[in-house]
Amino acid sequence: MPGAEPPPSALPEVKAAAVEQRVVTKEKLAAPMEAEPAHDHGDDQITAFFVGTKNRFEALMLQREMNTDLVEPLTAVIPGVALGELWQNIGSAEVGLRVIAIFAVAIGLTGMLVALYSSLEARRREMAILRAVGAGPRMIISLLVLESGLLALLGCVIGVATVYLGLFVAQGPIEQRFGLHLALHPLRSMEWTYLAVVMGAGVVIGFVPAWKAYRTSLVDGLSPRA
Repeated sequence: MPGAEPPPSALPEVKAAAVEQRVVTKEKLAAPMEAEPAHDHGDDQITAFFVGTKNRFEALMLQREMNTDLVEPLTAVIPGVALGELWQNIGSAEVGLRVIAIFAVAIGLTGMLVALYSSLEARRREMAILRAVGAGPRMIISLLVLESGLLALLGCVIGVATVYLGLFVAQGPIEQRFGLHLALHPLRSMEWTYLAVVMGAGVVIGFVPAWKAYRTSLVDGLSPRA
């Protein structure tokens, strides 16, 4: 009960415990500073704490006062500002990676265009035979455009599968080493838009070799080479 006193028989034990506590406290206070690192503070040590203020202006003043205090080795940060700077840095890296991805897609589409355009020389007789059996210009153009579109689709599927496989494999090690969680989520509307743009660019590129094949004359295709 509050305010209750121990029984008379227990007074000697209480006094002995109080004296022992005072002796231990004095010994701790009298310990030299050189022995401080040897103490095991355990869970009693405070490394961080949250402080709330009534308004934002007081938070800024408190942060400045704590960071400029020369007596106490304290460091004050505002979580919102720190997270904002972190996301700003991540945003800059994301823009850089996006530019690199655009150049990679452009190089891939250019390589596909060169490969299709170069293969027309080897398939010149094939195109001429198709025209000889009645295939019109629309059929030849459709075949080459369909080929380029399928190549672009295959590239998109392989790229998306590689990204998800890489995230799945690296998710655990990165989270254990750096504490960053790489979430696996379905493709969003923006990512579907990127894939549609790549597909459209692949189809448009297919018109270049298709137009070249259309302009190849029947006589030139069937004539024997020297």
